Amino acid sequence: MKRSCVISVFVFIFVATVVHAQDSVPTKMTIQAGFGTVTMGDVQWQRFSLRPDIPIGNFGVGLDVELFIDEKGKISKEGWDFSNKNKTWDTILRKIYYVRYGKQLDRIYGRAGALDDVSLGYGLIMDGYRNTLNYPAEKKVGLDFFLKDIGTFGIGVHGMVNSFGDIKNNGMVVGGRVTARPFKPMDKGLISRLTIGATIVRDINQFAGLKDSDADGYPDFQDGFPDNRSLWLDTDRDGITDYTVSGSDTTLIDPDADGDNLTDKWYTDNQGYETLDTDGVEHDELLNIEDNVDGVSVYGFDAGLPLVEGKVNLDLYGQYAGIHTGNEGIDGGWGIAVPGLQLLVDRFKGRIEYRHFEGRFRGNYYANLYEHERVNLVSGRIITKEMTLDDQILNGMYGMIGYNFYELFSARGTFQVMKGDKEYQDLTGKIVIQERLLENIPKISIAEAYFYNTYVDMDRYSILNYTENTLYGTRIGFEIAPSLIVVWDTRYTFTPNGRGGLDRQRFVGIETVVKMR
Repeated sequence: MKRSCVISVFVFIFVATVVHAQDSVPTKMTIQAGFGTVTMGDVQWQRFSLRPDIPIGNFGVGLDVELFIDEKGKISKEGWDFSNKNKTWDTILRKIYYVRYGKQLDRIYGRAGALDDVSLGYGLIMDGYRNTLNYPAEKKVGLDFFLKDIGTFGIGVHGMVNSFGDIKNNGMVVGGRVTARPFKPMDKGLISRLTIGATIVRDINQFAGLKDSDADGYPDFQDGFPDNRSLWLDTDRDGITDYTVSGSDTTLIDPDADGDNLTDKWYTDNQGYETLDTDGVEHDELLNIEDNVDGVSVYGFDAGLPLVEGKVNLDLYGQYAGIHTGNEGIDGGWGIAVPGLQLLVDRFKGRIEYRHFEGRFRGNYYANLYEHERVNLVSGRIITKEMTLDDQILNGMYGMIGYNFYELFSARGTFQVMKGDKEYQDLTGKIVIQERLLENIPKISIAEAYFYNTYVDMDRYSILNYTENTLYGTRIGFEIAPSLIVVWDTRYTFTPNGRGGLDRQRFVGIETVVKMR
Protein backbone atom coordinates (compact mmCIF):
# COMPACT_ATOMS: atom_id res chain seq x y z
CA MET A 1 0.00 0.00 0.00
CA LYS A 2 2.76 2.39 0.97
CA ARG A 3 4.70 1.57 -2.19
CA SER A 4 1.69 2.14 -4.45
CA CYS A 5 0.95 5.47 -2.75
CA VAL A 6 4.48 6.71 -3.33
CA ILE A 7 4.39 5.66 -6.98
CA SER A 8 0.99 7.34 -7.41
CA VAL A 9 2.34 10.61 -6.03
CA PHE A 10 5.37 10.32 -8.30
CA VAL A 11 3.23 9.73 -11.40
CA PHE A 12 0.89 12.58 -10.46
CA ILE A 13 3.78 15.01 -10.19
CA PHE A 14 5.11 13.81 -13.54
CA VAL A 15 1.78 14.26 -15.33
CA ALA A 16 1.06 17.63 -13.73
CA THR A 17 4.52 18.94 -14.56
CA VAL A 18 4.36 17.79 -18.19
CA VAL A 19 0.98 19.46 -18.64
CA HIS A 20 2.34 22.69 -17.14
CA ALA A 21 5.38 22.48 -19.39
CA GLN A 22 3.26 22.04 -22.50
CA ASP A 23 0.92 24.89 -21.58
CA SER A 24 3.71 27.29 -20.61
CA VAL A 25 5.98 27.53 -23.65
CA PRO A 26 6.44 31.34 -23.33
CA THR A 27 7.93 30.87 -19.85
CA LYS A 28 10.55 28.48 -21.28
CA MET A 29 9.95 25.98 -18.53
CA THR A 30 11.81 22.70 -19.00
CA ILE A 31 11.53 19.27 -17.46
CA GLN A 32 13.96 16.38 -17.37
CA ALA A 33 12.80 12.86 -16.63
CA GLY A 34 15.61 10.53 -15.69
CA PHE A 35 16.18 6.82 -15.16
CA GLY A 36 19.49 5.24 -14.25
CA THR A 37 21.68 3.64 -11.60
CA VAL A 38 23.34 5.20 -8.59
CA THR A 39 25.46 3.79 -5.79
CA MET A 40 24.59 4.72 -2.19
CA GLY A 41 26.98 3.19 0.32
CA ASP A 42 27.71 -0.27 -1.08
CA VAL A 43 24.28 -0.77 -2.63
CA GLN A 44 23.35 -0.01 -6.22
CA TRP A 45 19.86 1.37 -6.83
CA GLN A 46 17.77 2.17 -9.86
CA ARG A 47 16.94 5.88 -9.70
CA PHE A 48 13.88 7.47 -11.31
CA SER A 49 13.86 11.25 -11.23
CA LEU A 50 11.93 14.27 -12.45
CA ARG A 51 13.61 17.65 -12.49
CA PRO A 52 11.37 20.51 -13.67
CA ASP A 53 12.91 23.97 -14.01
CA ILE A 54 10.27 26.67 -13.66
CA PRO A 55 11.11 30.35 -14.32
CA ILE A 56 8.67 32.83 -12.75
CA GLY A 57 9.70 36.39 -13.54
CA ASN A 58 12.97 37.08 -11.73
CA PHE A 59 12.54 33.84 -9.82
CA GLY A 60 13.47 30.33 -10.85
CA VAL A 61 12.53 27.05 -9.19
CA GLY A 62 14.17 23.68 -9.77
CA LEU A 63 12.62 20.57 -8.22
CA ASP A 64 14.15 17.11 -7.93
CA VAL A 65 11.62 14.34 -7.28
CA GLU A 66 13.07 10.84 -7.22
CA LEU A 67 12.54 7.18 -6.39
CA PHE A 68 15.23 4.59 -5.57
CA ILE A 69 14.46 0.92 -6.27
CA ASP A 70 16.76 -2.04 -5.52
CA GLU A 71 17.18 -5.28 -7.52
CA LYS A 72 14.25 -6.86 -5.64
CA GLY A 73 11.89 -4.06 -6.59
CA LYS A 74 11.92 -2.60 -3.10
CA ILE A 75 11.52 1.17 -2.90
CA SER A 76 14.01 2.90 -0.66
CA LYS A 77 12.72 5.28 2.00
CA GLU A 78 15.44 7.72 0.89
CA GLY A 79 13.60 10.95 0.22
CA TRP A 80 10.20 9.57 1.31
CA ASP A 81 10.57 9.07 5.05
CA PHE A 82 8.00 10.83 7.25
CA SER A 83 8.66 8.74 10.38
CA ASN A 84 9.77 11.69 12.51
CA LYS A 85 10.21 15.45 12.35
CA ASN A 86 13.83 15.30 11.21
CA LYS A 87 13.12 12.75 8.50
CA THR A 88 10.08 14.74 7.32
CA TRP A 89 12.21 17.89 7.12
CA ASP A 90 14.90 16.04 5.13
CA THR A 91 12.25 14.56 2.82
CA ILE A 92 10.87 17.99 1.96
CA LEU A 93 14.32 19.50 1.44
CA ARG A 94 15.34 16.67 -0.93
CA LYS A 95 12.57 17.70 -3.34
CA ILE A 96 14.11 21.16 -3.83
CA TYR A 97 17.07 21.34 -6.20
CA TYR A 98 17.16 25.12 -6.11
CA VAL A 99 15.11 28.28 -5.75
CA ARG A 100 16.70 31.32 -7.39
CA TYR A 101 16.17 35.06 -7.57
CA GLY A 102 17.99 37.13 -10.17
CA LYS A 103 21.26 36.27 -11.89
CA GLN A 104 24.80 36.30 -10.58
CA LEU A 105 25.63 39.54 -12.36
CA ASP A 106 22.59 41.35 -10.92
CA ARG A 107 22.75 43.68 -7.92
CA ILE A 108 20.52 41.30 -5.97
CA TYR A 109 20.92 37.57 -6.30
CA GLY A 110 19.97 34.56 -4.22
CA ARG A 111 19.94 30.81 -4.65
CA ALA A 112 18.75 28.16 -2.20
CA GLY A 113 19.35 24.47 -2.79
CA ALA A 114 22.23 22.88 -4.67
CA LEU A 115 25.37 25.04 -4.70
CA ASP A 116 27.96 24.15 -7.34
CA ASP A 117 30.46 27.01 -7.10
CA VAL A 118 30.62 29.50 -4.22
CA SER A 119 33.56 31.86 -3.67
CA LEU A 120 33.90 34.70 -1.21
CA GLY A 121 36.13 37.62 -2.21
CA TYR A 122 39.37 36.68 -3.93
CA GLY A 123 39.21 33.10 -2.67
CA LEU A 124 41.88 32.79 0.02
CA ILE A 125 39.16 31.61 2.44
CA MET A 126 36.44 30.10 0.24
CA ASP A 127 37.06 29.28 -3.41
CA GLY A 128 34.72 27.15 -5.53
CA TYR A 129 32.95 25.44 -2.63
CA ARG A 130 30.16 23.01 -3.58
CA ASN A 131 27.60 21.11 -1.51
CA THR A 132 26.87 18.71 -4.40
CA LEU A 133 30.04 16.62 -4.13
CA ASN A 134 28.11 13.47 -3.13
CA TYR A 135 24.92 14.21 -5.11
CA PRO A 136 22.51 12.45 -5.61
CA ALA A 137 23.32 9.95 -2.83
CA GLU A 138 23.47 12.93 -0.46
CA LYS A 139 21.43 16.06 -1.01
CA LYS A 140 22.06 19.35 0.74
CA VAL A 141 19.87 22.44 0.58
CA GLY A 142 22.11 25.45 1.05
CA LEU A 143 21.94 29.19 0.43
CA ASP A 144 24.06 31.65 -1.54
CA PHE A 145 23.05 35.31 -1.80
CA PHE A 146 24.50 38.76 -2.30
CA LEU A 147 23.52 42.40 -2.57
CA LYS A 148 25.79 44.85 -4.38
CA ASP A 149 26.46 48.58 -4.37
CA ILE A 150 24.08 49.68 -1.62
CA GLY A 151 24.00 53.31 -0.53
CA THR A 152 26.58 56.08 -0.53
CA PHE A 153 29.53 53.82 0.16
CA GLY A 154 28.58 51.00 -2.21
CA ILE A 155 28.05 48.45 0.53
CA GLY A 156 28.01 44.80 -0.57
CA VAL A 157 26.85 41.75 1.39
CA HIS A 158 27.52 38.14 0.43
CA GLY A 159 26.39 35.19 2.55
CA MET A 160 26.20 31.40 2.29
CA VAL A 161 24.99 28.35 4.21
CA ASN A 162 26.03 24.86 3.10
CA SER A 163 23.05 22.83 4.40
CA PHE A 164 19.89 23.72 6.29
CA GLY A 165 19.49 20.01 6.99
CA ASP A 166 22.42 20.25 9.43
CA ILE A 167 20.63 22.73 11.70
CA LYS A 168 19.52 19.81 13.87
CA ASN A 169 23.10 18.89 14.83
CA ASN A 170 24.59 22.41 14.75
CA GLY A 171 26.61 21.27 11.76
CA MET A 172 26.24 24.01 9.17
CA VAL A 173 29.06 25.75 7.33
CA VAL A 174 28.14 29.45 7.42
CA GLY A 175 29.97 32.28 5.66
CA GLY A 176 29.56 36.01 5.32
CA ARG A 177 31.35 38.87 3.60
CA VAL A 178 30.85 42.63 3.74
CA THR A 179 32.47 45.08 1.31
CA ALA A 180 32.51 48.86 1.02
CA ARG A 181 33.97 51.61 -1.15
CA PRO A 182 34.93 54.22 1.49
CA PHE A 183 35.99 56.86 -1.06
CA LYS A 184 33.09 56.36 -3.47
CA PRO A 185 31.53 59.78 -2.59
CA MET A 186 34.60 61.47 -4.12
CA ASP A 187 33.44 60.02 -7.46
CA LYS A 188 36.74 60.75 -9.15
CA GLY A 189 40.24 59.48 -9.29
CA LEU A 190 41.64 56.03 -8.73
CA ILE A 191 41.13 56.09 -4.98
CA SER A 192 37.33 56.32 -5.32
CA ARG A 193 37.36 52.78 -6.78
CA LEU A 194 39.04 51.21 -3.74
CA THR A 195 37.01 48.35 -2.26
CA ILE A 196 37.71 46.86 1.15
CA GLY A 197 36.16 43.67 2.48
CA ALA A 198 35.92 41.46 5.55
CA THR A 199 35.06 37.74 5.39
CA ILE A 200 34.43 34.99 7.91
CA VAL A 201 33.43 31.36 7.35
CA ARG A 202 32.76 28.92 10.19
CA ASP A 203 32.20 25.21 10.12
CA ILE A 204 30.13 25.06 13.29
CA ASN A 205 30.67 21.33 13.79
CA GLN A 206 33.06 19.36 11.61
CA PHE A 207 31.67 16.11 13.05
CA ALA A 208 28.45 16.78 11.13
CA GLY A 209 30.30 15.49 8.07
CA LEU A 210 30.01 11.97 9.50
CA LYS A 211 27.02 10.09 8.11
CA ASP A 212 24.15 9.65 10.57
CA SER A 213 21.35 7.86 8.70
CA ASP A 214 18.79 7.81 11.52
CA ALA A 215 19.61 11.32 12.82
CA ASP A 216 20.03 10.12 16.41
CA GLY A 217 23.33 11.96 16.86
CA TYR A 218 25.44 8.80 16.68
CA PRO A 219 27.35 8.41 13.37
CA ASP A 220 26.76 5.21 11.43
CA PHE A 221 30.32 3.90 11.83
CA GLN A 222 29.75 3.37 15.57
CA ASP A 223 25.94 3.11 15.71
CA GLY A 224 24.88 -0.50 16.31
CA PHE A 225 21.49 0.34 14.79
CA PRO A 226 22.10 3.00 12.09
CA ASP A 227 18.50 2.87 10.84
CA ASN A 228 16.79 2.98 14.25
CA ARG A 229 16.69 6.36 15.96
CA SER A 230 15.73 4.81 19.33
CA LEU A 231 18.72 2.43 19.57
CA TRP A 232 22.45 3.01 19.15
CA LEU A 233 24.69 1.12 21.60
CA ASP A 234 25.66 -2.49 20.88
CA THR A 235 29.07 -2.98 22.48
CA ASP A 236 29.56 -6.61 21.40
CA ARG A 237 27.88 -6.16 18.00
CA ASP A 238 25.56 -9.11 18.51
CA GLY A 239 22.45 -7.30 17.30
CA ILE A 240 21.06 -6.80 20.82
CA THR A 241 21.10 -3.30 22.22
CA ASP A 242 22.95 -2.78 25.52
CA TYR A 243 20.03 -0.77 26.87
CA THR A 244 17.11 1.44 25.94
CA VAL A 245 16.46 5.00 27.11
CA SER A 246 13.04 6.52 27.73
CA GLY A 247 13.17 10.00 29.18
CA SER A 248 15.40 9.73 32.27
CA ASP A 249 14.89 5.96 32.57
CA THR A 250 17.49 3.47 31.31
CA THR A 251 16.54 -0.20 30.91
CA LEU A 252 19.32 -2.76 30.50
CA ILE A 253 18.60 -5.31 27.74
CA ASP A 254 21.64 -7.38 26.74
CA PRO A 255 22.54 -9.96 29.47
CA ASP A 256 26.11 -10.12 28.08
CA ALA A 257 26.68 -6.61 26.76
CA ASP A 258 30.46 -6.86 26.42
CA GLY A 259 30.39 -10.25 24.66
CA ASP A 260 32.78 -12.04 27.05
CA ASN A 261 30.39 -15.03 27.39
CA LEU A 262 29.86 -14.22 31.07
CA THR A 263 26.40 -13.14 32.17
CA ASP A 264 26.34 -9.55 33.46
CA LYS A 265 25.63 -8.78 37.11
CA TRP A 266 22.33 -6.97 36.59
CA TYR A 267 20.88 -10.04 34.89
CA THR A 268 22.10 -12.61 37.43
CA ASP A 269 20.84 -10.43 40.28
CA ASN A 270 17.39 -10.38 38.70
CA GLN A 271 17.48 -14.15 38.22
CA GLY A 272 18.72 -14.77 41.75
CA TYR A 273 21.93 -16.67 41.01
CA GLU A 274 25.68 -16.08 41.30
CA THR A 275 27.31 -13.37 39.17
CA LEU A 276 29.79 -14.80 36.65
CA ASP A 277 31.08 -11.54 35.13
CA THR A 278 32.88 -10.21 38.22
CA ASP A 279 34.96 -7.74 36.16
CA GLY A 280 31.88 -5.69 35.35
CA VAL A 281 30.82 -4.33 31.98
CA GLU A 282 32.58 -1.60 30.01
CA HIS A 283 30.12 -0.15 27.55
CA ASP A 284 31.50 1.52 24.42
CA GLU A 285 31.74 5.29 24.66
CA LEU A 286 30.13 6.75 21.57
CA LEU A 287 30.54 10.17 20.01
CA ASN A 288 27.29 12.14 19.87
CA ILE A 289 27.69 14.79 17.19
CA GLU A 290 24.79 16.80 18.58
CA ASP A 291 26.43 17.12 22.00
CA ASN A 292 30.10 17.17 20.94
CA VAL A 293 30.85 20.19 18.77
CA ASP A 294 34.22 20.83 17.12
CA GLY A 295 34.17 23.95 14.98
CA VAL A 296 36.74 25.81 12.93
CA SER A 297 36.67 29.39 11.63
CA VAL A 298 38.61 31.16 8.91
CA TYR A 299 38.43 34.95 8.86
CA GLY A 300 40.12 37.64 6.82
CA PHE A 301 40.35 41.08 5.24
CA ASP A 302 41.10 42.22 1.72
CA ALA A 303 41.38 45.32 -0.43
CA GLY A 304 41.08 45.68 -4.18
CA LEU A 305 41.75 48.59 -6.51
CA PRO A 306 40.55 48.56 -10.13
CA LEU A 307 43.48 49.97 -12.12
CA VAL A 308 41.73 49.68 -15.47
CA GLU A 309 37.99 49.48 -16.19
CA GLY A 310 36.20 48.93 -19.48
CA LYS A 311 36.74 46.25 -22.10
CA VAL A 312 39.87 45.39 -20.17
CA ASN A 313 39.58 45.17 -16.38
CA LEU A 314 42.70 44.95 -14.24
CA ASP A 315 42.52 44.81 -10.44
CA LEU A 316 45.32 45.09 -7.91
CA TYR A 317 44.43 43.39 -4.63
CA GLY A 318 45.74 41.93 -1.41
CA GLN A 319 44.18 39.61 1.17
CA TYR A 320 44.85 38.27 4.65
CA ALA A 321 43.28 35.27 6.41
CA GLY A 322 43.65 33.51 9.74
CA ILE A 323 42.39 30.20 11.16
CA HIS A 324 40.83 29.87 14.61
CA THR A 325 40.39 26.23 15.56
CA GLY A 326 38.70 26.59 18.93
CA ASN A 327 40.81 23.60 19.93
CA GLU A 328 43.33 24.15 22.72
CA GLY A 329 45.67 21.55 21.25
CA ILE A 330 45.72 23.05 17.75
CA ASP A 331 46.78 26.67 17.30
CA GLY A 332 45.66 28.27 14.06
CA GLY A 333 47.94 30.06 11.62
CA TRP A 334 47.63 32.85 9.09
CA GLY A 335 48.38 33.67 5.47
CA ILE A 336 48.58 36.62 3.09
CA ALA A 337 48.29 36.96 -0.67
CA VAL A 338 49.97 40.26 -1.60
CA PRO A 339 50.26 41.52 -4.22
CA GLY A 340 47.64 40.01 -6.47
CA LEU A 341 46.56 40.90 -9.99
CA GLN A 342 43.26 39.94 -11.62
CA LEU A 343 42.65 40.43 -15.33
CA LEU A 344 39.28 40.25 -17.08
CA VAL A 345 39.24 40.61 -20.87
CA ASP A 346 36.10 39.56 -22.71
CA ARG A 347 36.09 35.76 -22.38
CA PHE A 348 39.35 35.54 -20.44
CA LYS A 349 39.88 35.64 -16.67
CA GLY A 350 43.26 35.33 -15.00
CA ARG A 351 44.68 35.81 -11.53
CA ILE A 352 48.16 35.60 -10.03
CA GLU A 353 49.32 36.32 -6.49
CA TYR A 354 52.27 35.90 -4.15
CA ARG A 355 51.46 33.97 -0.96
CA HIS A 356 53.05 33.65 2.48
CA PHE A 357 51.71 31.25 5.14
CA GLU A 358 52.75 30.81 8.77
CA GLY A 359 51.61 28.25 11.34
CA ARG A 360 48.72 25.85 10.79
CA PHE A 361 47.15 27.45 7.75
CA ARG A 362 45.90 26.41 4.34
CA GLY A 363 44.79 28.70 1.54
CA ASN A 364 41.41 28.20 -0.16
CA TYR A 365 40.38 26.29 2.96
CA TYR A 366 36.73 25.86 1.95
CA ALA A 367 37.07 24.67 -1.64
CA ASN A 368 35.58 22.17 -4.07
CA LEU A 369 36.59 19.14 -2.01
CA TYR A 370 35.75 20.47 1.45
CA GLU A 371 32.80 18.13 2.06
CA HIS A 372 35.21 15.24 1.44
CA GLU A 373 38.08 16.71 3.51
CA ARG A 374 35.93 17.95 6.39
CA VAL A 375 36.16 14.77 8.47
CA ASN A 376 37.33 11.23 7.72
CA LEU A 377 37.76 7.90 9.50
CA VAL A 378 41.29 6.47 9.50
CA SER A 379 41.58 3.08 11.25
CA GLY A 380 38.48 3.94 13.27
CA ARG A 381 39.92 7.29 14.35
CA ILE A 382 38.11 10.52 13.54
CA ILE A 383 40.36 12.96 11.65
CA THR A 384 39.07 16.48 10.91
CA LYS A 385 40.65 18.74 8.32
CA GLU A 386 42.04 21.09 10.97
CA MET A 387 43.91 18.11 12.47
CA THR A 388 45.82 17.65 9.19
CA LEU A 389 47.28 21.17 9.27
CA ASP A 390 51.04 21.36 9.89
CA ASP A 391 52.84 24.14 11.77
CA GLN A 392 55.19 25.54 9.11
CA ILE A 393 56.29 28.57 7.11
CA LEU A 394 55.65 28.56 3.36
CA ASN A 395 56.13 31.01 0.49
CA GLY A 396 54.99 30.68 -3.09
CA MET A 397 52.73 31.60 -5.98
CA TYR A 398 49.13 30.93 -6.92
CA GLY A 399 47.65 31.35 -10.38
CA MET A 400 44.27 30.87 -12.04
CA ILE A 401 43.30 31.04 -15.68
CA GLY A 402 39.91 30.62 -17.34
CA TYR A 403 38.74 31.05 -20.90
CA ASN A 404 35.54 30.61 -22.89
CA PHE A 405 36.54 30.01 -26.50
CA TYR A 406 33.72 31.56 -28.55
CA GLU A 407 31.07 29.42 -26.81
CA LEU A 408 32.74 26.31 -28.24
CA PHE A 409 34.39 25.17 -25.03
CA SER A 410 35.35 26.62 -21.66
CA ALA A 411 38.33 25.72 -19.53
CA ARG A 412 39.55 26.71 -16.08
CA GLY A 413 42.72 25.74 -14.26
CA THR A 414 44.62 26.67 -11.12
CA PHE A 415 48.15 26.01 -9.94
CA GLN A 416 49.88 26.67 -6.63
CA VAL A 417 53.47 26.12 -5.52
CA MET A 418 54.37 26.64 -1.85
CA LYS A 419 57.91 26.05 -0.52
CA GLY A 420 59.58 26.39 2.84
CA ASP A 421 59.57 23.88 5.70
CA LYS A 422 57.97 21.53 3.16
CA GLU A 423 56.85 21.79 -0.46
CA TYR A 424 53.22 21.58 -1.56
CA GLN A 425 51.58 21.96 -4.95
CA ASP A 426 48.02 22.27 -6.22
CA LEU A 427 46.73 21.47 -9.68
CA THR A 428 43.08 21.71 -10.73
CA GLY A 429 41.40 21.85 -14.09
CA LYS A 430 38.03 21.55 -15.75
CA ILE A 431 37.00 21.60 -19.40
CA VAL A 432 33.44 21.75 -20.70
CA ILE A 433 32.46 21.37 -24.35
CA GLN A 434 29.73 23.90 -25.08
CA GLU A 435 26.48 23.25 -26.93
CA ARG A 436 27.59 25.25 -29.96
CA LEU A 437 30.43 22.78 -30.61
CA LEU A 438 28.47 19.70 -29.56
CA GLU A 439 25.93 20.45 -32.28
CA ASN A 440 28.62 19.33 -34.78
CA ILE A 441 29.49 16.14 -32.89
CA PRO A 442 27.01 13.34 -33.66
CA LYS A 443 25.17 11.80 -30.70
CA ILE A 444 27.14 13.67 -27.99
CA SER A 445 25.17 16.32 -26.08
CA ILE A 446 27.20 16.66 -22.86
CA ALA A 447 30.98 16.42 -22.45
CA GLU A 448 33.05 17.60 -19.52
CA ALA A 449 36.04 16.41 -17.51
CA TYR A 450 37.71 17.64 -14.33
CA PHE A 451 40.72 16.95 -12.11
CA TYR A 452 41.43 18.37 -8.65
CA ASN A 453 44.60 17.60 -6.72
CA THR A 454 45.19 19.99 -3.83
CA TYR A 455 47.89 20.42 -1.21
CA VAL A 456 50.03 17.61 -2.60
CA ASP A 457 53.02 16.84 -0.35
CA MET A 458 55.89 16.79 -2.86
CA ASP A 459 58.06 14.72 -0.49
CA ARG A 460 55.59 11.84 -0.87
CA TYR A 461 53.89 12.34 -4.25
CA SER A 462 54.22 13.97 -7.63
CA ILE A 463 51.56 16.46 -8.68
CA LEU A 464 49.81 13.84 -10.85
CA ASN A 465 49.76 11.12 -8.16
CA TYR A 466 46.47 10.33 -6.46
CA THR A 467 46.25 11.58 -2.87
CA GLU A 468 43.56 11.93 -0.20
CA ASN A 469 42.87 15.35 -1.74
CA THR A 470 42.24 14.08 -5.28
CA LEU A 471 38.94 14.23 -7.14
CA TYR A 472 38.54 13.52 -10.83
CA GLY A 473 35.78 12.48 -13.16
CA THR A 474 33.88 12.83 -16.41
CA ARG A 475 30.33 13.48 -17.45
CA ILE A 476 29.26 12.37 -20.94
CA GLY A 477 25.79 12.58 -22.48
CA PHE A 478 24.82 10.42 -25.48
CA GLU A 479 21.75 11.48 -27.47
CA ILE A 480 20.07 8.23 -28.49
CA ALA A 481 16.98 9.97 -29.90
CA PRO A 482 15.73 13.57 -30.16
CA SER A 483 15.43 14.96 -26.60
CA LEU A 484 16.43 11.55 -25.16
CA ILE A 485 19.89 11.50 -23.57
CA VAL A 486 21.83 8.88 -21.62
CA VAL A 487 24.19 10.60 -19.17
CA TRP A 488 27.19 8.67 -17.85
CA ASP A 489 28.57 10.37 -14.72
CA THR A 490 31.73 8.94 -13.14
CA ARG A 491 33.83 10.43 -10.34
CA TYR A 492 36.52 9.23 -7.96
CA THR A 493 37.81 10.29 -4.54
CA PHE A 494 40.42 8.73 -2.24
CA THR A 495 40.52 8.14 1.52
CA PRO A 496 43.38 6.92 3.78
CA ASN A 497 42.97 3.24 4.65
CA GLY A 498 45.09 3.20 7.83
CA ARG A 499 47.71 0.95 6.20
CA GLY A 500 49.72 3.73 4.64
CA GLY A 501 47.74 3.63 1.42
CA LEU A 502 44.55 4.98 -0.10
CA ASP A 503 41.18 3.44 -0.90
CA ARG A 504 39.53 4.71 -4.06
CA GLN A 505 35.85 5.61 -3.81
CA ARG A 506 34.06 5.25 -7.16
CA PHE A 507 30.72 6.80 -7.97
CA VAL A 508 28.98 5.87 -11.21
CA GLY A 509 25.65 7.27 -12.27
CA ILE A 510 23.91 6.25 -15.50
CA GLU A 511 20.78 8.20 -16.19
CA THR A 512 18.37 8.45 -19.09
CA VAL A 513 17.16 12.02 -19.43
CA VAL A 514 14.10 13.18 -21.36
CA LYS A 515 14.04 16.91 -22.10
CA MET A 516 10.72 18.60 -22.77
CA ARG A 517 10.01 22.27 -23.43
